Amino acid sequence: MSIRVLKYILINALLLLAFSTNAQDKTIKDIMSLNGYVKNLTTVFVPPGNDTTIFVDNLLHNRLDYTWYISDKFTFNTSMRNRLFYGETVKAAPELYDRLGDDLGYLDLSILWFNNKGMALQSTFDRLNIDFQSNDWQVIVGRHRINWGVNLVWNPNDIFNSYSYFDFDYEERIGTDAILTRRYINETSSAEIIYAPSDTFAQSTFAGMYKFLANNYDIQIITGYLHEQFVIGGGWSGDIKGAGFRGELTLFVPGKDIPGETQLVGAIDVDYTFKSGLYVHASYLFNSLGLDSKTGDYSIFFLRSDISAQTLSPAMHNVFAEIGGSVSPILRITFASWLNPSDGSLFLGPAVDWSVAENFQVLFNVQGFVGKEMTLFGNYGSFYYLRFRYSF
Repeated sequence: MSIRVLKYILINALLLLAFSTNAQDKTIKDIMSLNGYVKNLTTVFVPPGNDTTIFVDNLLHNRLDYTWYISDKFTFNTSMRNRLFYGETVKAAPELYDRLGDDLGYLDLSILWFNNKGMALQSTFDRLNIDFQSNDWQVIVGRHRINWGVNLVWNPNDIFNSYSYFDFDYEERIGTDAILTRRYINETSSAEIIYAPSDTFAQSTFAGMYKFLANNYDIQIITGYLHEQFVIGGGWSGDIKGAGFRGELTLFVPGKDIPGETQLVGAIDVDYTFKSGLYVHASYLFNSLGLDSKTGDYSIFFLRSDISAQTLSPAMHNVFAEIGGSVSPILRITFASWLNPSDGSLFLGPAVDWSVAENFQVLFNVQGFVGKEMTLFGNYGSFYYLRFRYSF
């Protein structure tokens, strides 16, 4: 953690003390809340081919969510993740875990305590902000989740907080260091502008979104300047005869004298729940700069940690399908798949989610990759996950 971050936290603490004078007559439970969970995720990796070697790893994960209701207008939010990685992969390739100490945000809120002898411990704040709300206005300053996506799998409109579909264990998603100003115009429309600073002004992000209701569809229009690119796009969310129908389109245009090509990323999303409880879901993603060939080098896609709205998939065409349902009130089974029609490679993902108790869940999940070498999902083997989660 840098000196800049410590100053930021100190300033926030002083502001909190100043704003909290009217809350002195309330109890701690009235003005503060603390919750979180402890999870243990065991991963078994089976390499592709006939290799009988397997790798077993574990992730012990603790999350703390703290909220301070300073007054009727000001709220302080912070969330911390503590993750202990241990196992054979950490021991065999510790360099893969060195980057855990590199915070992707403007503020350095991550620290890698150690990475040796097959163990790595990291702590990070993925939320740290002050939220001001008064009448029709809202202002959030600090690290928070900015969710502009409407689809369930791929979100081209989510230019601030994109995430990998394969990272199922991070439900809260990453936060962004930014200043958000939002105005609620009426019950069905709002407008917001966001400034996310970077190390240089040219790399900073300025963007805005306008949301409104038209013909029973929620419509959003976005525009802005993102990492030396001009961005314009939009999305919708509604239904057709009971089936959810959503979509997002975003156009990225490099600024003057900036190398690169104009890129269009779009996705359509449809889902439906039958009276029996059976759930079906399908989605299509298009990336104008993606590969549309039978072979290619896709390895960087699975190694990078900075997924963006432009890198949701390195393939031009992507088809997703999912089916699921509840076997009982406490047991749900789903099966997901992701196909690259250009090279025929396929991702298969069955999962079983068991709610043992109100605050205790067990998840068994498989991520299988099928395809020839030099295809999107080829030559990656299979991953088997078993997760226990206790919430408090």
